[in-house]
Amino acid sequence: MKTIGDTIREIRLNKNIKQNKMSSVKQSSLANIEKGRIPSVEIFMDILQELDINVLEFFYIQNNFKLVERDHLFKLFREQKQSLNEPFLLDLIAKYDEYLSRSSDPFAESLRHVLSISVEINRKQSFDIDSQEAKEIWERIAMQDVWYHNDIYLITKIFYTFPVDHAEKVIVRATEELKKYDNYPQIHLFKISFLLNCARHYILGGVPLRSKPHLIEAERLSRLHQVEISRITAHHLLAYSEFIEGFPKEAQQRVNRTTKVLNALESLNEFTPVDKDALNYNKIAADHSKEWNKFLSMQNSI
Repeated sequence: MKTIGDTIREIRLNKNIKQNKMSSVKQSSLANIEKGRIPSVEIFMDILQELDINVLEFFYIQNNFKLVERDHLFKLFREQKQSLNEPFLLDLIAKYDEYLSRSSDPFAESLRHVLSISVEINRKQSFDIDSQEAKEIWERIAMQDVWYHNDIYLITKIFYTFPVDHAEKVIVRATEELKKYDNYPQIHLFKISFLLNCARHYILGGVPLRSKPHLIEAERLSRLHQVEISRITAHHLLAYSEFIEGFPKEAQQRVNRTTKVLNALESLNEFTPVDKDALNYNKIAADHSKEWNKFLSMQNSI
């Protein structure tokens, strides 16, 4: 990886800016920085602002236009296409294990635990699992007066392993802490995922009516930000509360609509190259149908 000074010089020269034309820092100070002196945070940020480069992009350039390994692994974690793709999850676990064999990184270790939990949920087809790792993550973060972005992120990935009443407390706290990040970049994707996870937890916990406000907000955000697969999911999951409210016919029509849309999306893949990491909409539709039919059987047995 290049030094900070080398990277500043590279960007400055590429933008055809001479040292003595920089207004954010004295020429003598800039010359020393480009020769290897570490600038203060304030001067560094001033230089980046004048060069019109943000912090994330700067370090991306410094690493030869690649994310550093930790950020790359986190990116892969965030971009999981679907939890049903177990081969992808196992491959990602192997990548985390290899990284953690060389690095002491509590956050990456926690993400590694979350991946294992996802595999177990997928295999059991149930959120009803007993995870000691999830309990330890919760106990550590719950003690903090303030939750930061990564803390909230972890909590939103494990709360569904807790009993509904316990999870309710976690959801309330996470929702409150998340308000601090209303203006954080791309936060809407985080919120949508969190809301959908809340809804699924309530539905599988046998209290689907509690899922409704979360799904209405998830559908609104998904529509606003054009996250169509999340919008389809929210629309489908609203069928559960609709059924409980006494509208079984309308609920089934809702399920049929989303299944039709998902199958239509999968048909588009006939005209595109095969990509093993791409979403399989038929598989998503089949999983939705399986859970819905299971729900209907339980309702008919009551």
